[in-house]
Amino acid sequence: MSLKPKKYSERKKKDLAEKMKTQKNITGTKTKLPPYTLIVSEGVKTEPLYLKGLVDKINAQFKDLTRNGHIYIYGTGRNTKNLLYFVDRKINSGEWERYERIWLVYDKDDFPLDNFDNTQFSAENRKNTQIKVAWSNESFELWLLLHFQDYLSNNGRKDYIEKLNRYMEYSKTREDLFEVMSTLGSVKEAKRRAKRMYEEFVYKGILIPSQMVPATRVYELVEELETYLQPGYLSV
Repeated sequence: MSLKPKKYSERKKKDLAEKMKTQKNITGTKTKLPPYTLIVSEGVKTEPLYLKGLVDKINAQFKDLTRNGHIYIYGTGRNTKNLLYFVDRKINSGEWERYERIWLVYDKDDFPLDNFDNTQFSAENRKNTQIKVAWSNESFELWLLLHFQDYLSNNGRKDYIEKLNRYMEYSKTREDLFEVMSTLGSVKEAKRRAKRMYEEFVYKGILIPSQMVPATRVYELVEELETYLQPGYLSV
């Protein structure tokens, strides 16, 4: 058996492993570092600003375990059709090889139906489950509105925004968007409402995203992110 000292990198990995074993959150349950995750959004304002509020809290929770965060947000300004192509190019070039999970956040808006539908089908019909989708039909503001109320009408994003302004002073560029939504509204209720809406379409046999309106799968992304937070953080 060799008595040769372990390399620094090996010692560092061991130290981190030991630290992860002993690190506990306020409830006494062991923490777990999230996988390296990239959230790629079609928009560059509303979606990144909302999600940043949540992601920052997750990364801050693990600041004593890792120097850099494990979850990142990238706003592209690209449309639905080009969003997946863009991600594939980044992965194939090796630039994003570190990410174990990539979420696509995009809206139906006024883009052609095929572009909207094929983004989901192309992403989910792969053997590699690295890429997941969190779309909204018609727009991300639907997800925001569900923090406050049920919504079943096919009236579009203008109606979402009009109703949002009854509960808050809405702006696409509010940097405190997540804080406002999670205090004035309820993330827990938004998840419940969105899941129920989506599952009702599935129950009726409506499986094509462009035909599922209004609906949003953003709740799936939020549910996954919630698993990295202290239990009960998004219970309100």
